[in-house]
Amino acid sequence: MPFFTLAWYVPIFEGLLRGCTAMALHEVSHIFVALALGIKVKKIGLEWKGIYNVREAGPPIKNLLVTLAGPLMNLALVLSWPWFPKFALANLVFAVVNLLPIAGSDGERAMRCWWEVRKKYLMV
Repeated sequence: MPFFTLAWYVPIFEGLLRGCTAMALHEVSHIFVALALGIKVKKIGLEWKGIYNVREAGPPIKNLLVTLAGPLMNLALVLSWPWFPKFALANLVFAVVNLLPIAGSDGERAMRCWWEVRKKYLMV
């Protein structure tokens, strides 16, 4: 019975660890950039979808930078491919999925911020 051996579960736990690490680094980059730009972080938490943070919006350009910080961190971690290919792949998937314009994702938020920046600064 293969389901009762530890070897069967190890890849699952390794995948969860890689995914959780990618998600934590993603959120840390949002928080770091927000604080660096003077945007107040109100709350950091964990829910069924994963780690999240609540922050003030700030000006549209700063909000766009904070929003893109997470996916950019994941894309930067893809450079770890030669040493940690599975971790790099987890980061690539996390970045791509997170940039999709799905409700509540960084992709949707970045799209909204970009439209605000265009209206405010580029007057388009």
